[in-house]
Parts: sequence; C-alpha cells; structure tokens
Amino acid sequence: MRPRIAGVLLIGVGAALSGCVAPYFSARVDPQEAAERAVVGAAAGTALGTGIGATFAINPAIGAVVGAETGATLGAAVGIATAQPLPDYHPIAVPPGAVIPGFYDTWPPGSHPPAREARTPPPLPPG
Repeated sequence: MRPRIAGVLLIGVGAALSGCVAPYFSARVDPQEAAERAVVGAAAGTALGTGIGATFAINPAIGAVVGAETGATLGAAVGIATAQPLPDYHPIAVPPGAVIPGFYDTWPPGSHPPAREARTPPPLPPG
C-alpha cells in the first residue's frame, strides 16, 4: 500500500510542479552583455554567499568558502539568465500610395509663415 501512496504523491507533486516551470525557449542575447552580467552576478553572489555561509555554518571559515563558491556559481547563472534579449524586428511593408489620401488636398497652396503676432517673442537680454 505504501508504494502506491508514494507513487500517487510523486505523480501529484510532479504534476503540480510542471505548471510552475515556464516552457524552455532560446532567446538571442548579446554575448558581451551576458558576460558582463555573469561577472557582476558572480561578484554579488560571492559576497552574499560568503556572508550567509559564514553566518549559518558551524565552522565559519568552511562556510565562507563553500558559500563563496556556491554564490559565485548561482550569481553567474542568474546574471546570464537575466540578460536582455536582442530585439527581433520584422520588416514593415511601405504602402505605395499615401496613407491618408486627400489629407493635404485642403491646405492652401504654398507655405506661408504664421503672422508676426502668432509667434513667440524672443527672450529678453539678461540684465
């Protein structure tokens, strides 16, 4: 009976956790930005891991070393994972004619500057 219950629980936990994971996709990222983010993430992870490892370990020296290694690895992975994807632009078809036909047909011919009264006066000289 116990193996059946364990199997049902394992299947239930696996089904519940499968909804938590986003589907895998491959985003194109800039290699230089990913490398920079990995270095920054590794440095931050090392500092955080050293502090946490030294605080919670029985032997603080060993905890600091283990925490630094683990933090650097996890920080670098998080840094790479959070790099911005490269933009993916699709070409836009340019229409052969005017987008709004007849829009400019109602304008008066020629280009006339606005009246002098309609312009903003120039700034006053300092003093």
